[in-house]
Amino acid sequence: MVVTTPKPWDEIRFALGDGKRWIVMGCADCAAVCQTGGSSQVDELAERMEDEGLEVLARVDLPSPCDRRLTRRDLKRVVRELEAADGVVCLTCGGGAQAVAELVGKPVVAGLDAHFVGTVERVGVFHEQCALCGACVLNATGGICPVTGCPKGLRNGPCEEANAGACEAEPGLECVWERIWERLETLGRIGAFGTVRPPAPPVRRPRSTGRRTR
Repeated sequence: MVVTTPKPWDEIRFALGDGKRWIVMGCADCAAVCQTGGSSQVDELAERMEDEGLEVLARVDLPSPCDRRLTRRDLKRVVRELEAADGVVCLTCGGGAQAVAELVGKPVVAGLDAHFVGTVERVGVFHEQCALCGACVLNATGGICPVTGCPKGLRNGPCEEANAGACEAEPGLECVWERIWERLETLGRIGAFGTVRPPAPPVRRPRSTGRRTR
């Protein structure tokens, strides 16, 4: 899940510029779980905009904004509003905002900042579990990511400053490599620990897996 936080209102208001008529779109997936882009947050932002004298022509909850197929389908519900609007405000991650921008042909204002791929412990509490580094070592570390779990991102074991299972860089934090060792020991896979892994290569994102639809 992509974990997001709201941008400051002043930043959003500046991005709105001289536009007067807007559509506010939220994400019923990740952002809704984060309580940053669900229907309640869409309503709150729309009301804030209206208090500023702006006109909100439609409020839309997109099931999965980053899926162009679904978003293209759902935008058909607000074709007239889109034609009349000066732009769209997206309470989505950056992927969702870019997908909407490509489909609507109007200015799109991003209302959220995306931070990391995480897991949910409970409402409002998230854990960074994946840095999207493109060189995953989970198969060798018992399913625990050392890149996000270690403040130094060490991929081959604890640093020499680690003391009795405690992290040197962040006092009070358990060394992730202590957790990895205990997990591998429990699973009977300590043998996987001995592989030396080179530093993670520069992240290279695949540009596309197919032809982009305009």
